[in-house]
Amino acid sequence: MPQAPFVAIPQRLPLVVTPENRGIVTTQDAKLVNAYTEKTADGEYWLYKRPGTATSSQPSGGAATGRGMWNWLGNIYSIFGATAYKDGVALSGTLNTTNGLYRFDSCKGATPKMQFGDGVKAYNYDSSGGIVLINDADFPAAFVKGWAYLDGTTYVATTAAAIQGDELNDPVSWNILNVIYAYIEPDAGVALAKQLTYVIFFKQWSTEVFYDAANTSGSPLSPLPSAKINQGCAAEGSVCEIDGMLFWVAINKSNSVSVLKMDQLKATIISTDSIQRLLSAADFTTTWSFGIKNGSHRFYVLTLKVENITLVYDIDTQMWSQWTDVDGNYWPFVAATYSSTAGQLLQHESNGYIYTLDDANYTDAGSIITVDIVTPNFDGGTNRRKQLNMLKVIADQTVGSTLWIRYNDHDYSATRWSNFRKVDLSHKQPMLPSCGTFTRRAYHLRHQSHTWFRVKALELQIDLGTL
Repeated sequence: MPQAPFVAIPQRLPLVVTPENRGIVTTQDAKLVNAYTEKTADGEYWLYKRPGTATSSQPSGGAATGRGMWNWLGNIYSIFGATAYKDGVALSGTLNTTNGLYRFDSCKGATPKMQFGDGVKAYNYDSSGGIVLINDADFPAAFVKGWAYLDGTTYVATTAAAIQGDELNDPVSWNILNVIYAYIEPDAGVALAKQLTYVIFFKQWSTEVFYDAANTSGSPLSPLPSAKINQGCAAEGSVCEIDGMLFWVAINKSNSVSVLKMDQLKATIISTDSIQRLLSAADFTTTWSFGIKNGSHRFYVLTLKVENITLVYDIDTQMWSQWTDVDGNYWPFVAATYSSTAGQLLQHESNGYIYTLDDANYTDAGSIITVDIVTPNFDGGTNRRKQLNMLKVIADQTVGSTLWIRYNDHDYSATRWSNFRKVDLSHKQPMLPSCGTFTRRAYHLRHQSHTWFRVKALELQIDLGTL
């Protein structure tokens, strides 16, 4: 009995990619735009469309610059332009607008207060006294952004490497003697934060750590030299706390730039070589960052406005991607917080709106989100010429969902991409027949439908040539 002709098992091309740019731009090599990855129980990875956004409220009543947002005692405080809002209602007082985003913190005491400042002006707020400028003569005239509340004392810091504290649980009164200097290295201060029971002082090329030594004179703080890090902070706006971990864009004396995570006082580099190439020549003049949570995923969102890019790090899968607005520019949100009623909230950079984030929303305020997946070059493990008879897409079957696929056989040359071909993801086995011949090929997958989108891989039915 004659045997059936042998049919080669299709090769799987995984689509879980991270930025692999060979240079300082993302126009070549693999990338993932407006999506994130998730590892399933069987150990395989899927790509998901990022969550969409919808307008929730416009506290300012019109377009205004977003300058920060925070949840304090269950209320949402936001700053748009020169006005602060509590749950969308304007608070009395005009705020400084000369130095970008505000940083927030709070203190206890007989009357708990919220502190917020932008490095030029700082304010206290409580429900009875409203917004009050901190104008104590002993408060620094200029300070780096960030607060650290520890054991009843609120701390701020200066570019001259001084950390100064207030009277116990009294951020109205500041003590000129309550000061300590971060002098292990002679670099300037950049930002202040807290982790666990430690004050973290980010400087130009080093980071110093302080603890509450309960000193009876001067500052209660003492340095912890053994925890000093030989990496500073390249951009104050990159500093972000997420679930007790600190993230920031770091730089050292040799001008090497990377992204660091500090957990339990231990700092580790989380940026890949490709991410570091993007950051190596970046302009950090306007930088912001924040953390968001979506399902089981926690994201560190970093935007470099001058570079027109938003980079997103998934803390749980440890993978990077790029998120954009509907026009392909940076993701235009500057701050995030969480509401027990509305969920994850985002503050827009300039239109005066607060948005909700929702995985079940497949648009950005009604505009379709574009997911772009560009694969690494694929040669099937051999430089021989290959004939691709069939390409199948391993994705969720969804009515109304369309995937567009094109390819490039010329190392990502901008002028050598094929035309897009349409794949209907409502079919049980979505596929493209007759996909030509190649030696080495990269694919570009684009999803622009108002639907759910999850994809795992491309399955390639390949016949090898003789040369």
